[in-house]
Amino acid sequence: MPKLSLRSPITVVVTLEGLATSPLGCYGCSWNQTPAIDTLAATGVVWDRWTSPVDRPGSLITRWLDDSRGWIARQADHGATVFLTDDPKLTIPEDQFGFSQVIALQPTLKRLPAETVEATVLAQAFAASIHAITSETRLIWIHSGMLRDHWDAPVTHDDDDEETQEPVEEETQDHANAAPEPFFLPPTTDPPALKLSKNDDPDLLFTWMQRYAAQVRLLDEMIDLLGESVRRRRPRIVLAGTSGFSLGENGWLGHHVGPLRSQDVRLPMLVSCGGPLRVPSLQSAAALPELLEQLFHGQPLVTPADWCRSDDALALSIQTDSDRAVKAVTTPNWFYVHDADTVAGGKERLFVKPDDVNDVNDIARLRREVLNQFANAADPDGTESN
Repeated sequence: MPKLSLRSPITVVVTLEGLATSPLGCYGCSWNQTPAIDTLAATGVVWDRWTSPVDRPGSLITRWLDDSRGWIARQADHGATVFLTDDPKLTIPEDQFGFSQVIALQPTLKRLPAETVEATVLAQAFAASIHAITSETRLIWIHSGMLRDHWDAPVTHDDDDEETQEPVEEETQDHANAAPEPFFLPPTTDPPALKLSKNDDPDLLFTWMQRYAAQVRLLDEMIDLLGESVRRRRPRIVLAGTSGFSLGENGWLGHHVGPLRSQDVRLPMLVSCGGPLRVPSLQSAAALPELLEQLFHGQPLVTPADWCRSDDALALSIQTDSDRAVKAVTTPNWFYVHDADTVAGGKERLFVKPDDVNDVNDIARLRREVLNQFANAADPDGTESN
């Protein structure tokens, strides 16, 4: 007879500042590979339009932890609960959000990328997480700020082409010698925070994207390692971004830089069970604690009625509180943002959703009637915006 596992199940929650949807294969990326994350998505639930109600540094993760206290307490009734973070900007209250153990790492942030994967801050955080898991652990929540603050994945340059170059014919030798020099970034661990201009090297954006992709591949490798370590515990793994990252969209590179746009509020969110299923409809990221409750009670994360819900429902909207916008509202069909004066001249913008994923085409001047509806709509406190 086959042996039955007597090991208790475990829930693993991984949240990350600065995690964008664009480098993840399960969100349609064609320029980066994330096989471990894609495998989780292939058997679980992926939310395509998981939208943040807040665009203030550190606010979403604090809100999730505060709103999840009851769920964390119920997990603690069945075993140990652990919270581990390498984010120095996250304030941990005296009651530790209800976790039985909190591990606040204080990593040494070096100026140069690590020489090995094991030496990276993210790898050390995941190694500490694996070490903290015991047979009594029912919940471990890992939160990292390294995608936002510290890019120390080992840097590799593919110089193999130099060894396999075909001989250059004599008549083309002068032309070959005149080829432009390849563009390389300095070996730094500081993420970019800059506005792109037409005078920048054409390879600048591509090179930064590759640097960011290396960090995401490092995360993917750690997810695979963590999943393998708890494989016999029937793990339920939740992966979610707590803020986005601009990778050239609308001319900006960095975290929380430039005007508020969709790459800041549309965040990755997936759960390793309950699928395979993709949720195309708009969903507020404030719903994470509720989804965790459903996961705890073994309830369906997405009911057939939820999945079939019409995106034409006019009542469905998510207003994002931001220090970069006077007002920002996402609906099934639109993304409206009134930029702050100090960020983008105080202009109103309107983008068609879900088609215009990266806010390429501002149609505010063409749909003035829609713009007015958003501008005059009542705010959540009952007052009308000016």
